[in-house]
Amino acid sequence: MTIVQRTLEETIKDRIVQRTGGKIELLQVKAECDRVVICGSAPSYYLKQLALQGARDALGGTFATQIELNIEVSSSP
Repeated sequence: MTIVQRTLEETIKDRIVQRTGGKIELLQVKAECDRVVICGSAPSYYLKQLALQGARDALGGTFATQIELNIEVSSSP
């Protein structure tokens, strides 16, 4: 993993945490070539949407990057 990939992953993760108030559990971000994979668990679809928006914010105008959003929505009883 290059320093650029690690920095991009940290930037995206920080932006997601900021957008969601840190409510995405087990958050993982991996940057691979032209693709970003985001994994975790959220208590609502709204927070999942905020995570996607946070990733888009971090990537800026480079929407040529594919975002794979693997965030499971699991509501607590």
